[in-house]
Amino acid sequence: MPLLSLHGVSKSYGAQAVFTGLSFQLEAGEKVGLIGPNGSGKTTLLRIIAGELEPDAGAVHLARGTSTGYLAQRLEPEAGGTLRRCLEEPLRPLLEMKEEMAALEREIAAASRHPEKKARLEQLLARYGTLSDRFADEGGYELDSRLLGVAQGLGFSPADLERELARFSGGEKKRVHLAFLLLQEPDLLLLDEPTNFLDMEALFWLEKFLHDWRRAILVVSHDRYFLDRVVGRILALQDGRLKSYSGNYTAYLARFQQEQIELARAYRQRQELLARETRLIRESKADERSKRQARSRQKRLEKLEPVQRPLEERSFKVGFDYSGRGSDLVIAFEGVAKSFGGKTLFKDLHFEIRRGERVALVGPNGAGKSTLLKMIAGEIKPSAGRIKLGPAVKVAYFSQEQEQLDPARTLVEEIIASSDLDLKEARSHLAAYLFQGDEVFKKVGELSGGEKSRFALAHLALSEGNCLLMDEPTSHLDLPAVEQLERSLQSYPGTFIVISHDRYFLDGLVDRVILLYGGTVSFFAGGFGEFLQAREKLLEREEKKPVQAEKERRRQVWLEQKERQRRERKLASEQERLEALITESEEAIARLERSLADPERADDYQYLTALGEQLAAEKEKLSDLLQKWEEVSNRLEEFAHEQE
Repeated sequence: MPLLSLHGVSKSYGAQAVFTGLSFQLEAGEKVGLIGPNGSGKTTLLRIIAGELEPDAGAVHLARGTSTGYLAQRLEPEAGGTLRRCLEEPLRPLLEMKEEMAALEREIAAASRHPEKKARLEQLLARYGTLSDRFADEGGYELDSRLLGVAQGLGFSPADLERELARFSGGEKKRVHLAFLLLQEPDLLLLDEPTNFLDMEALFWLEKFLHDWRRAILVVSHDRYFLDRVVGRILALQDGRLKSYSGNYTAYLARFQQEQIELARAYRQRQELLARETRLIRESKADERSKRQARSRQKRLEKLEPVQRPLEERSFKVGFDYSGRGSDLVIAFEGVAKSFGGKTLFKDLHFEIRRGERVALVGPNGAGKSTLLKMIAGEIKPSAGRIKLGPAVKVAYFSQEQEQLDPARTLVEEIIASSDLDLKEARSHLAAYLFQGDEVFKKVGELSGGEKSRFALAHLALSEGNCLLMDEPTSHLDLPAVEQLERSLQSYPGTFIVISHDRYFLDGLVDRVILLYGGTVSFFAGGFGEFLQAREKLLEREEKKPVQAEKERRRQVWLEQKERQRRERKLASEQERLEALITESEEAIARLERSLADPERADDYQYLTALGEQLAAEKEKLSDLLQKWEEVSNRLEEFAHEQE
């Protein structure tokens, strides 16, 4: 019997149908991803399965005795107490068993001192033996390590266990709830965007934990890398329809894209047939034979099975206003440090970002990634050192908190206030980001998470720049929107630095990774996928022996050397290119000078004037090339001196 069965489930809000007649089954131990655009009803479906909402029609059946756990996107206020107390709650049966065993141990010790209580002692020993066997079978002896392992895996320190929950942030509380559910071990785990508040290390830990999880999971997530690593089936919910695909997200995507191609072809052929037959019916003559043919055509049309229309993806095209090429040096950090109160986030940072680089800034929560971007954007100042922007560098900044948006303004008011657009142009701009009709008069503060992210991108598109700073731009966006953002950034001609926990998004998008960890930065020259492979190899090595200070120093030296080698290779390549251009220019000058010295054209004033102008332009070009070559050569010499 299936663990979960849905039969003909429908749900509407007022006159708006969310979905109609959904049916599917989920087996014990099966791990399934639920995907679909924002507003398609994914959260509504999870809430119906969790028993928080009643369907308008249909039925939800759980196998007898099935326990469920539901991680919602929006959490109710947590109960009081410490983190330890909260996480001990799902382990209460084991803790009570442990307390009973401790009480039995005291009774056994007391009874053993009185020979007349031999019968009682035997009873106590029998009870203790039964209880200890059960305690061991249920993992009681690993109770403390389980609790600490889950807490640390999700980013909490041992000291956090004694903190009061009332002092936790919203993101921390969601991690607390997730830890609670993992320790509870329900038969069916319902997860709604579990990765939104996790840093990369916690993501890797959760993926491995859920990969080894022996119970059923139904998870809503836009993290494609997570879906690839955890689930074995995809349920796609769109336009009120639900379709099942075996395999992970990558397998689903390949099959879905092929289906859409085939559907589009079949739909186009059907529309062409209908148009042709309708035209022939309309143009049929008045004689009896033509009328019979027309009636016959009409009957054939009526008997045709309907062909499904391809899904229409309600997406938008993200555009970034590029201000043109800036200097080769975009950003330089010179001894930068930042502290808040008595806590130092980082200090003595020295590094550069060059024109055209696509950088992923990664690190654990609290390492200072967002602070780093805010300093580059000029929103906060460093505690020490300085950050230099190159000449003609213009920064456009997407903030994770989106505090630059006024929550009291309507969408159209905010767009007009931050641009030179009039009302009609502002509405047209918002329509391109799927805000249409009366939606443009909603207050910014009333937007949902996905709507606010979409509006922030619409706002950013009006900022002219050649260096994009983006802090978690994919948060709350659905998959079509994330994929559109990917395409826009892939074609962006400028420099960008992006913070994101979406590894699928970063893979194939960036060519350099900066790791901010423990107050220092490490550099990796290459794609994000290569960075992850290097990270996994490093972790494998670290598991074999304890991490030592010397090893960490050598790793840092190696990473810096790799970065230096990358930049040196880039400079050497540029030097070779410039030398080739210099040779071409010198040859062109020589040809022009020979032509000017030709005695046969000595009296052709117009010809000589044109040659003279060409020669002057070529010499100016050569002078620029020589200057650039000298700059590149000087930098190469600096690298050589550094290595001596």
